[in-house]
Amino acid sequence: MSEQASADEARSMPVQAMTWLVVPLIALVVIVVGLWPSDTERDPEARAFALANSLKCPICAGESVAASQTDLAEDLRRLIATEIAAGSTDEEIRAMFVDSYGEQVLLDAPAGGLGVALWVVPLLLALAGGFAIYRLRRKEPAVTEQ
Repeated sequence: MSEQASADEARSMPVQAMTWLVVPLIALVVIVVGLWPSDTERDPEARAFALANSLKCPICAGESVAASQTDLAEDLRRLIATEIAAGSTDEEIRAMFVDSYGEQVLLDAPAGGLGVALWVVPLLLALAGGFAIYRLRRKEPAVTEQ
């Protein structure tokens, strides 16, 4: 009977391991799909708000251009609207702000270099933690004396 229990336990371990791997992967897919930028054309006001919301006010403490009530933020919102009306892309407008104020003006982490690490490292830590929990909780077969 103990051999049968050992065999059942050995077969269920890969299923448990797969669960610890599949659940985080499904969560990752849901996050990526939710954050994926849409290619649909937005109206100019929505584009201007999204851009202003992704740029940090240069004189405010961690506040976006969209949320700030300073005169500079109002001027920057007008500049964004003017650039959109002139046909500039979102990337061109962001590049213009980065040229003027530096990388720190971006509220979103950049998509390359350190920005990738900011997204990947927490995921890797979560996977490593899940694996560690799995290894700690795994029941080792009891050694029976004969």
